[in-house]
Amino acid sequence: MMPRKVDRIADPPATAPSAHTLFGRDHQPPGAVATAVLGDGAIALGLARGWRPKPYAYVDPNEDVVAAVVGPRAHLLVVADGHNGVEASHLAVGAAVDLLGVDPPPADLADEEVIDVAVQIERRIATRVSAPGPRSRTTLVVALRTATALQWFGVGDSALLIIDGADHRALPAATRWFLGDRVDAAGMRRTLARGRVDLPFSAWVTVASDGYTDYLPENAPAAVVAAQAIDGATTPYRAVCALLEQARRGGAGDNVGVAVSGPWYKPHDGHHHVADRHG
Repeated sequence: MMPRKVDRIADPPATAPSAHTLFGRDHQPPGAVATAVLGDGAIALGLARGWRPKPYAYVDPNEDVVAAVVGPRAHLLVVADGHNGVEASHLAVGAAVDLLGVDPPPADLADEEVIDVAVQIERRIATRVSAPGPRSRTTLVVALRTATALQWFGVGDSALLIIDGADHRALPAATRWFLGDRVDAAGMRRTLARGRVDLPFSAWVTVASDGYTDYLPENAPAAVVAAQAIDGATTPYRAVCALLEQARRGGAGDNVGVAVSGPWYKPHDGHHHVADRHG
C-alpha cells in the first residue's frame, strides 16, 4: 500500500522550538516521514525514509539528517546525506549546530572562519567514526540566512536553492569530495564550495539532499521544479510538505531531507517577521 500523502500529515503544534534536528536513525521504516516547525513558523524541516527500495547497497535505512535554528540574528539551515552509514552525517550536522547554532551569525563570517568551521566538522568525523568496514562519509550544506543575505558552504552533492518570484537559483554548494575524506585546511581553501549573496526579504531558501533532486523530472532545473511545488504555499511547513510530496510522486527510492526558510517579512507589511504557523 502506498504511504499516505505528505499533505495529510497533521498540522504541527502551535508551540514550536527554536532549534530542532531530524535524524535518519530515528525514522527508518519504509515510507516513514517526519516534519518539524521551528520558532514562529519561519522554518520547517522534513525527512523521509523514501517510498521505494534504495537502488544501491547501503548500511543504514535512513542516512540523512536535517536541522535548523531560528536565532535572534539569523536562521541556520543544515542538511547532510550520509554514505556507508549514519555516523558521518549525524556527526557533521551535530557539529555544525554546535559551532553555529547557539546564536547563528548574520551571514557575515570571514572566509577563514568558514574554513575553520568546515575543518572542525571534518576533524570530528575523523576522530569519532568507527574504523571497521567502509569509512562513513557525508555531504553537508550549511546556510546562514538573514533578511538581506545568505552565506553558505557545501560538501558533496546536496543542494541549496533560492526561490523568489520568477528568480529561481541553485547556488554552487557541491564538491567532488565528502566530509570523511580527510581533507585538510589547505584543501578546504582550494575546493570548499562557499559564498555569500544578497537576498531579497521575500525569498524562500531551501536545502535538500539528493534524494529530493535525483527524483525530479529529467532536464528540469531543481530550483524551477521546487518553485512549482511550493507555489501557493503560505508557510514553510506547507512548502516542506509539498516538496516531500513531490519526491514521493517522483518515486523517490532514497532518503529525502529538506529544510525551508520562508520569506523574512510578510509582503503586505514589510516590518514583522513571518508569524504564521499553519498553512
